[in-house]
Amino acid sequence: MVRARTQPRRDLPSTDSLRAFAAAARSGSFKQAARDLHVSASALSRRIQALEEHLGTPLFARLNPGLVLTEAGARYREAVDRVLAPLEAAQEQLASAAGVRVLRVTSLASFTENWLVPNLPDFERAHPELHVEIEATLRYADFQRERVDAGIRFGAGPWQGLHSEPLLETLYSPVCAPKLARGEPPPRRVADLAQHTLIHLSQVPDAWRWWLRRARQPALVPRREVTYDHMAIVLSAAEAGQGAALASPLHCERRVREGRLLRPFAVSVRSPHTYHFVCRPEGLQDPAILGLRDWLVKRLAAPKWGGES
Repeated sequence: MVRARTQPRRDLPSTDSLRAFAAAARSGSFKQAARDLHVSASALSRRIQALEEHLGTPLFARLNPGLVLTEAGARYREAVDRVLAPLEAAQEQLASAAGVRVLRVTSLASFTENWLVPNLPDFERAHPELHVEIEATLRYADFQRERVDAGIRFGAGPWQGLHSEPLLETLYSPVCAPKLARGEPPPRRVADLAQHTLIHLSQVPDAWRWWLRRARQPALVPRREVTYDHMAIVLSAAEAGQGAALASPLHCERRVREGRLLRPFAVSVRSPHTYHFVCRPEGLQDPAILGLRDWLVKRLAAPKWGGES
């Protein structure tokens, strides 16, 4: 549906509404734009609606699913990008004059929540001259268009036009709630998963199939399967006893250490995909970016399951 045209106003719209518009135009999704800006989906939708009413014209055509820019929206995006970029640059210059360097990092939401945020105070203590801004997102940042210094991506790499390097080996094991491991029937070996529910992450729908093949149970058919679109929800479902999920120590070491999740059997499979540090090639000459890279490599050298030595 396209909104009806209204009478435009002469004053300038708020910066918040412009940032909301730019994020939605970039991602093609109000939901993702809300995540990128750390606001609720309803708040972001209100900002977009207010901007459209302010300008007197629809900027997006709402589709099912997704959305696309209208012709007016595409023209307006070019102007907004030209305005926001120098404003952000000026803000960085003021921060630099005050002795603070802003380091913009884009990172997958699951990595940000489960590892980066809990460990970030250690980096900040070591680098008080840096102010880290994190965009937790499911999408890959466009390093050509966006003001971002470095990123954490998951995959096999490399990514065209970017320097990338793997940060760790990723080993996956099934995890479940203690009550499920003690239930009837208990999952004591890989074949026992046929009597339980497997919990999938929508971004990697074939992960369980791949894992079972590597664990020499390619024909296993579970009792039931469910899928969620966020790793935190996958782990919460496993913690609630819904079934078994695939996870690495990086994802849930804390939950295992606290006894909320456990590995019902110690079978791990190495993944061909892992987390990578990425930046522009010229970023390797930037001490701040190199400092972040070196810290990540050191801290991620050997993530372990709770109780392992």
